[in-house]
Amino acid sequence: MSDLKEDLDRALRTVPFSEAPVERAKQYGRRLRTRRRLSVVAGAVVVAAIVAGYPALTRSGAAGPATRAVGSAKPTPKPSAGHDPVLTAGPPGGTTEAPGGLTDKSGIVAEGSISSAKWRVTVHKPGATNPVAADSCYTVTLPSGVDGTCVDLPSSLNEGLGASVPARFTGVAYLAPKSGAITQDAVIGIVAPDVTYFIVTFNHGQQLKLLPVTVGGHRYVAWVAPASMTIDSVIAHLGAPYSDSGLVAATTPWDLPGQMPVFGLWRADGQSAPPLDSGVIGSGTADGHAWKVTAYEGPWGTCFVTGPNDWECVPVKQLATTTVLGGWGGNPPEPAAFGSAARGVALVRVTLSNGKSVTARPVGVGNENLFAFAIGKGVTPVRWTAYDASGKQTGTATLRTGTATATKSASP
Repeated sequence: MSDLKEDLDRALRTVPFSEAPVERAKQYGRRLRTRRRLSVVAGAVVVAAIVAGYPALTRSGAAGPATRAVGSAKPTPKPSAGHDPVLTAGPPGGTTEAPGGLTDKSGIVAEGSISSAKWRVTVHKPGATNPVAADSCYTVTLPSGVDGTCVDLPSSLNEGLGASVPARFTGVAYLAPKSGAITQDAVIGIVAPDVTYFIVTFNHGQQLKLLPVTVGGHRYVAWVAPASMTIDSVIAHLGAPYSDSGLVAATTPWDLPGQMPVFGLWRADGQSAPPLDSGVIGSGTADGHAWKVTAYEGPWGTCFVTGPNDWECVPVKQLATTTVLGGWGGNPPEPAAFGSAARGVALVRVTLSNGKSVTARPVGVGNENLFAFAIGKGVTPVRWTAYDASGKQTGTATLRTGTATATKSASP
């Protein structure tokens, strides 16, 4: 896997309110990539980065730090619209109050139900049996009685959390044994100290209120929901563990029915989001196979779809420089790669690792100029050169094993 992919595979780890350059997003963010076909196994999970219940929308009141049992009674959730089942989620009944917020000695950070089907998410502290001994991991218990393997929670997800980054999310998707279709999403979020609670709103209006629970010195929220229920927004209410200051931050995912939601950007109350737009940025035939890349810009950043179940997202407010972003190194490999172009760039010529070169013309999507080009099996881009409409070179860069850190380009 290229350096760029390794950098971007750490994505959603920095989602500042301010406009972020793409190189910073590569270094700190997580370019979410899901390849559903890689893990189609009965009763198993697809690991992917994503997202994040306690019904009731009342503001949390002030509460003292004294340790006491918190009742397990939960308010009645908002009725579900249409065909959606009623969801519940919240802290376990054994949760107690501590100065830093709710805590649970058993490691359970959330439990709830999809209609009458119960689920639970448990965090396990770092240890020798974890996938990465130095990291925490989490398990999801579903109604079927299947206890999933402990999924890694990288320690880097805790870095830089605060008012501008209230949480970072990850999760797993459960697949139907025969079809391989995603049926349920299990989401866990690592939460900043100054978050009181979250409100998750689904597309049909149903809402969950998430109260963070501390395990091993870190705060978490979690939920499980049908993959068919897409998410409109997650709003973080900021303040202290037991008092809401009235300040909020919001994030909107790129969430397709039947897929995992992707949360890329947080924004302060009143701050504008990237425009909503989509378009085909490249298509054709290579090695006898048709290819097409579609880009989707919106509050999540920009997502690139290279195949029916293959997509990659870059969580920045605007891609405004010329660079090759991704689209190679998969197994099986994608047929095309993609990138962004600075204003005034009319053509991008890309040299490939097999010595051949391809050209691409940027297409306007939202407030960005994006392009895509065909690549072959085992081939990676090694250099790009940009030209304006008159044919004048405007920038060039050598991609060191697939990453444009050594850029020499100058934006027109």
